[in-house]
Amino acid sequence: MTRGGSLAGLLARLTVFTAGRASANEAASFRRLAKAAQAGDCEAQYELGQCYLHGTGVLRNPADAAFWYRRAAEQGHCQAQYRLSLVYFKGGGATGAGLEEWRRTALRRDEPAADSNFRLLFPNGFGVARDLGEALRWARCAAEQGLADAQAHLAEMYARGLGAERDYLEARRWYLCAAEQGHSAAELGLGVLHANGHGVDIDPPAAASWYTKAAEKGNGAAQLGLALLYLGGQGVERNFAQAIGWFRKAAKQGSVRATHHLGLMTLRGEGGSADPHAAETLFRQAANRGYGPAMRSLAEIYDVHGAVPDPREATRWYQAAAEAGDAEAQFVLGRLFACGHGVPQHLGEAAKWFERAAEQGHATAQVNIAAMQIKGAGVPHDPDRAAEWYKRAAAQGVLTAWLQLGKLYIVGEGVPRDLPTAAAWLGRAAHTGDPDAQTTLGLLYLRGAGVSLDLSRGEALLRSAAEQRYPPALFQLGHLRSGGSGAPPDHAEAMRWYRAAAEAGHLEAQLILARGHLDARNPPQDAAAAALWFHRAAVQGHAGAQFQMAVMYCTGQGVPRNLPKGVEFYRLAAEQNHRVAQYNLAVMIEKGEGSPPDLDEALRWYMRAAQQQLPEAQLRFGDCYATGRGIARDDEAARRWYAKAAALGNAEAMRRLDHAAASQVAQ
Repeated sequence: MTRGGSLAGLLARLTVFTAGRASANEAASFRRLAKAAQAGDCEAQYELGQCYLHGTGVLRNPADAAFWYRRAAEQGHCQAQYRLSLVYFKGGGATGAGLEEWRRTALRRDEPAADSNFRLLFPNGFGVARDLGEALRWARCAAEQGLADAQAHLAEMYARGLGAERDYLEARRWYLCAAEQGHSAAELGLGVLHANGHGVDIDPPAAASWYTKAAEKGNGAAQLGLALLYLGGQGVERNFAQAIGWFRKAAKQGSVRATHHLGLMTLRGEGGSADPHAAETLFRQAANRGYGPAMRSLAEIYDVHGAVPDPREATRWYQAAAEAGDAEAQFVLGRLFACGHGVPQHLGEAAKWFERAAEQGHATAQVNIAAMQIKGAGVPHDPDRAAEWYKRAAAQGVLTAWLQLGKLYIVGEGVPRDLPTAAAWLGRAAHTGDPDAQTTLGLLYLRGAGVSLDLSRGEALLRSAAEQRYPPALFQLGHLRSGGSGAPPDHAEAMRWYRAAAEAGHLEAQLILARGHLDARNPPQDAAAAALWFHRAAVQGHAGAQFQMAVMYCTGQGVPRNLPKGVEFYRLAAEQNHRVAQYNLAVMIEKGEGSPPDLDEALRWYMRAAQQQLPEAQLRFGDCYATGRGIARDDEAARRWYAKAAALGNAEAMRRLDHAAASQVAQ
């Protein structure tokens, strides 16, 4: 018996799990082929392999196909060599209605008998493992015999580095051999090589020429490539009509990418009037077939700024595109979750989608996920991972990544502290004119940190950023002119820079100006000007400025006296745990100054200030316990609070304790 089994065994398999009932002609044809193949007829061996590959009159089984292809291939049959190459290239197993179920049932009933029957029925196994080396070897055998299909297939393997090292020159040689025979896939391959500069110089006209030859033969991929060249005017004169014509031909052959591009052209009005609704239909056709970019385009049409606004549909399609692997859609979906647009805000989901896009090389997503990992927003704090993402984005030329890497190297977060490396990254960003990078690098020069000390260079960088009205640069120039970094002090110049920074919204500059206007050492004092700058800082949420505004409203310093306003600003500062503001607010609420009296609320604020170790609040809380004001009288609790205040040096609390002790002795 041969490895392929006896003729009787081969014939027995005619009726076993065929994809469909074999016709009498198919069965007779198979018997004739089997007999001739067994006798060594290479053409019959090849045809028998075809039967097994396609399941014609017999169970489809690539392993049996490979066996007979090899028998013919070893005799020099070029088609068999090519088909054998394809079997090894794809790999695969036997298929047939109920095959797996029958095998499982047989094994359960009688495993030894089942194994024996399967070895008889499938002496070559159930399938073929993918083997690119063998695929390349047999493709070369057929190609060297001049078979165009094999030449084109061999060229593609070299172009993609499958079964051998990527070799564009070898790919081009075999593509040319097949193209000389008019093979459209080879013509397409040559077009791709010239379009991308693989093994040749980038040559759009040559690419267009090869694409045209293949496209005219009906090659859908070449039709798509040619349409793209006409759309972009690469290698051919830009021609929307030609682009549309070739896109339509490619789309008719099932190219979702072509359908998507037709939608884009329709939306933009390229080659005709813009028609968002027709574009929507085309996008939907491609999207319904799972094409991610079309899903994203559909989402963009439905977006709030799109041609057919529908936020719910926009979110649905962004989600679909993201799940289909579209990196841009993943990035957009991350942004939607981060901002809460069209979906509930969810930083965890935002981070998930940013990271998925980042893993596909989306540079902005890499920067975003890095920032979230640095802050621990939606993900665990992970500076090491963040630094890696910044490096990947930096390698793509993203300015923000250069800047952030520089800052990480300054503080040694996620990377070793390395000031020279920090200066190098900041220098790249500063060279583009980024004011943040210029300011940070300028400070390194002013301090001689990671670079040689150079006051002139440092000031020049600060001034360059200041010309862009960058508040931190304006502030640092004020600091420099105040005598910082060893520069000669110039108070008037410093105030000019501080004022510019303050007007640009710099919080610390606003506080410096406000305090300066109240400083008796710098006459004349100007309480109104101080109130103006404290108010701007207070609006930005600075608790100290809010407290100062409360004091000024309560005393009428620099502003008209206004107790309700005072309470308002005390409350703002108190909510940020400013303990003196909490105490003052409690006093005003208890007395009903600027607000209706509310002893319960006053006690809550006294308690919060007391818990922050403010002795005046602890004293007042002790008094409330001692007198039973607003709470049940409790002399022991009063003593405890007096003791806390006394421990912090409060003289009145000490007197209260002494008095209480004397009273106990007298009793």
